[in-house]
Amino acid sequence: MATNPSLATQGDAVLQRLEALGLALPEPPPPLGAYRAAIEAAGLLHVSMQGPVVAGHPLPRGLLGAELTLEEGRQAARLAVLNALAQVRLHLGGFQRVRQVVRLEGHVACVQSFTQHPQVLDAASELLASLFDTRAGHARSVCGVRNLPGNLPGNLPVAVTLTLEVEPSRR
Repeated sequence: MATNPSLATQGDAVLQRLEALGLALPEPPPPLGAYRAAIEAAGLLHVSMQGPVVAGHPLPRGLLGAELTLEEGRQAARLAVLNALAQVRLHLGGFQRVRQVVRLEGHVACVQSFTQHPQVLDAASELLASLFDTRAGHARSVCGVRNLPGNLPGNLPVAVTLTLEVEPSRR
């Protein structure tokens, strides 16, 4: 993915770490229904479920344990968390207000015999740790599902939700 150096020069350590990893945040996907992509309440920012989608196209598609490998699932989890972080940046204007990554929840679309859900979501947790350092320790849950919602063609293999503790707005 390409980087956007103008964002990394604004003193935001998360964006600088993204750039150092050779990553950039995608354009935040719009909500697929009657809800908000992110909402801030009581010092927390809740990000709605995000999948591995770029420019409206799911990458990759399919069920883990059938069409997709563990590594493809891990790549999908990284992309899904990048989309969640794109929603954070859109809502907060950056990452300076983030005090702590509180919770990461993952859903893995898989065949019944697939049992490597934690390893899939580890890719998202590891990326958060690389970006947020000491602010990245989080609670987490992951489960396997038959399919994931969305009006996109094909099956999304992974989706994540993210909850962050944020500093009060100074507006």
